[in-house]
Amino acid sequence: MLPLMGAILIPLSLAFWSKPERLLKLVIIAGIFPAAAVLQLGGFCLQPTLAPGLTFISYIILQKLLGVRYPGEAGVRTLSMGMMLNLVWAVLGSQIMPRLFRNQVQVWPQKQDAAGTLSLLAPNFGNITQDAYLIINVVLMVLTAQYLTRKNIDIAEFYKAYIFTGWLLVAICVWQFAARTVHVPFPRSFFYSNTGWSVLDAQTAGPVPRINASFTEPAACASYLTGVVFSTLWLTLKGYRVRGMRALIWASSIALCLTTSTTGFGAVAIGLILLPVLVVITGHSRLLGRIGQLAMIGALILGVAGATVATFSPKVISAAQSVASGTAEKKQSASYQERSQVDLDSIAAFRNTYGLGTGWGSNRSSSLIPGLLATIGVVGVICLLFFDWQLAKAAGWALRAAPMSMECMAIEGFLAAIVGRLIAAILSSPTIGMPDFYVMLGIVIAAIARIRLETRAGRSVSRPYTSEYCE
Repeated sequence: MLPLMGAILIPLSLAFWSKPERLLKLVIIAGIFPAAAVLQLGGFCLQPTLAPGLTFISYIILQKLLGVRYPGEAGVRTLSMGMMLNLVWAVLGSQIMPRLFRNQVQVWPQKQDAAGTLSLLAPNFGNITQDAYLIINVVLMVLTAQYLTRKNIDIAEFYKAYIFTGWLLVAICVWQFAARTVHVPFPRSFFYSNTGWSVLDAQTAGPVPRINASFTEPAACASYLTGVVFSTLWLTLKGYRVRGMRALIWASSIALCLTTSTTGFGAVAIGLILLPVLVVITGHSRLLGRIGQLAMIGALILGVAGATVATFSPKVISAAQSVASGTAEKKQSASYQERSQVDLDSIAAFRNTYGLGTGWGSNRSSSLIPGLLATIGVVGVICLLFFDWQLAKAAGWALRAAPMSMECMAIEGFLAAIVGRLIAAILSSPTIGMPDFYVMLGIVIAAIARIRLETRAGRSVSRPYTSEYCE
């Protein structure tokens, strides 16, 4: 069966087969539609991001078979080494660990049975499907990074596509809010065509509807919006100027509030606490003044909006109080206790396998760190930490070598978005397995590799060519 999302994205992907830049932009845009499907084959549904993603992979592989090479391939391999080692370990572990510890460890399967209980570890189809997704994602990341080291590519265009995607998500949030409150038409079948997911689009927080937009649940929507808030705020503080970026800070923050997600609120709170520390550590103490200015503007906007709402719609105040009360009481809720227990069971599985893990695809946790420990174990986590350390170190060097260049805008913008989504996942998400996330990683790696190439060649890295990108 071909859902409407597939009828749009598959022809576009095929039309752009020889235009890889557009395919990558499509992957970024399609990343906000995880609850949809582009193809349904029985119980299997193909994610929207995989249509342009697989098309891009096929084009680059064909180019490589024809002898095409990209200038930054060596640098990309070096920066991607930790992730590739993790891939090898995850694939091997997914086949070895379920057999090595068969019937000795209890796990939460990828798709719970009707009773929703722990099961004894055994090889399952989830090992194969999760391996396939991880292989596609890592290959997509590496090929994206290699391709974008070409000189004739404007890497800043991909961040503009991300800004457009952020605005599109905000519009969907507002659209769904209007549908839930004043009953305007909302194309539910278009956004939620993936039958493999349970979509929670009817939740409320007191009298206030919880908005999940085009995602499966409010927390997932909030996680993505957290990345948008982090990215736009950081680039604005650094002085970059991208059309629509500053307004998106406030728009995405409002959309985040519409989700009423504790995950989103918690991630933003952590980010605001870390922001001054990060500013000092990176040697940009002058940004503290800009942080104060933005805080004053935000306080003014909230004050005026609050006074207006309190005057003309007092019921909204009581609704906001209900949302705040519900958020504060989340730790006492049954769902919170259940999620906490799932994480505790995942840690127990990690211990019972002597730190080796149960195998990729064998266990599903409620948050990221217990999930990684329970599946890929100490070895996989060390590989990921090595990848993170290597990427952060290289990014720091690149920012010093070519400050305020287009490459640095891509590095800082997408790294901030990645950090935002990672913090949200650490709070409440079993994994980050969407291809758009790996494309963002690939863009960051490519930008670093481009700066290295230019530096070694003795050329200055191109700076933003108009004031649209940088003050």
